[in-house]
Amino acid sequence: MITDAFRKFLCCCAPVVFLFSGCSRDTSDQTRSSAGTMRPVAAESLQVIYDDGKFGYINPEGDVVIPPSYEIAYIFRDGLAPVRVDGQWGYIDSTGVFVIEPQYRQVTPFKQGFARAHVGDRQIYLRKDGTRLGSLMVDFGYHFSEGQAFVALDGKYGTIDTTGTFAIEPQYDQGYFFSHGLGLVKVDDRYGYIDRKGDVVVPPVYVEADNFWGSRARVKVDGLWGFIDTTGAMVVEPGFEDAWSFIEELARVRKDGLWGFIDTSGALVVPYRYEVAENFSGGYARVSNRRKWGFIDKKGTEVVPIVYNEVKPFGNGLAPVRSGVRWGYVDTNGTMVIEPRFVQAESFYKGLAKVSLKGSQAYIDTDGNIVWSEKPLE
Repeated sequence: MITDAFRKFLCCCAPVVFLFSGCSRDTSDQTRSSAGTMRPVAAESLQVIYDDGKFGYINPEGDVVIPPSYEIAYIFRDGLAPVRVDGQWGYIDSTGVFVIEPQYRQVTPFKQGFARAHVGDRQIYLRKDGTRLGSLMVDFGYHFSEGQAFVALDGKYGTIDTTGTFAIEPQYDQGYFFSHGLGLVKVDDRYGYIDRKGDVVVPPVYVEADNFWGSRARVKVDGLWGFIDTTGAMVVEPGFEDAWSFIEELARVRKDGLWGFIDTSGALVVPYRYEVAENFSGGYARVSNRRKWGFIDKKGTEVVPIVYNEVKPFGNGLAPVRSGVRWGYVDTNGTMVIEPRFVQAESFYKGLAKVSLKGSQAYIDTDGNIVWSEKPLE
């Protein structure tokens, strides 16, 4: 069982696991050399499958390239994937070979060349060859960002560098990530920003604040949200009931109960007219009115009409949409290119999407062809 503590430990950096069982063809022998070893494949293109109680991996063609043999498995990051065997976690490469043997109670995926692992009630950092980053053991740590990672030791946060030594001694009540050269920290229930030397750039004066995205950070002043730049100057005055970070140069903001989008200067690009709006992803944002959903582009043009019961983000140029009880896929022009026939459907990732139909879970390609299924389909 994956506990709440484990989810917290992963800090939202563990990718989604697709929980299937499967009896599709196993063509893993096709990926083996004459010596019997697996030939390397593009690690990040592999998808997780679940077959008879074990996890394995398929390639974009639906071939089983790493047979199911793990209790839990995650998708690849930085060329390695965390997997669990006999209650212990290790890391495999794209051939299924253990690069780091199973030996840890909990781990995170690699990011920027480093991962975290539990040793007793402490955490350590690992390099991709399995060696420890320094000798430091911390109470809690975040992933590396811009060459440093915030860590907690004895109730205070500081940062370590890529040698595993303290770059900034623990002194903050909370620390998060570096972005655009600035790290968000909390001191006496107020948020501010420091540089990578530990010098204060924006004093801790905000009750609520966020990391920098797109050279802007959202901050809350007197109950309303605005945005500051990397010097601490207020570039978009507080005036929003709610606001989210800039993603793809636009931020969703709410006034009088309706959502719109502004650019980094604060200019309104998409008027306040949606009851619900999500961040832009790949140039498109999900929006909703009267419990129906569609998509807009960055100019606010409705590219997929707001007529669907549910929609999910675009991937590989296609988005899952539900009309009634069945899911299909539309393109960026709003054309239905894979007809609604699925009980469930997920966004495409690396050319494949998870779907459910006829009592079976499966993966499809962007043409709607089933490339792998839980059991043979008639």
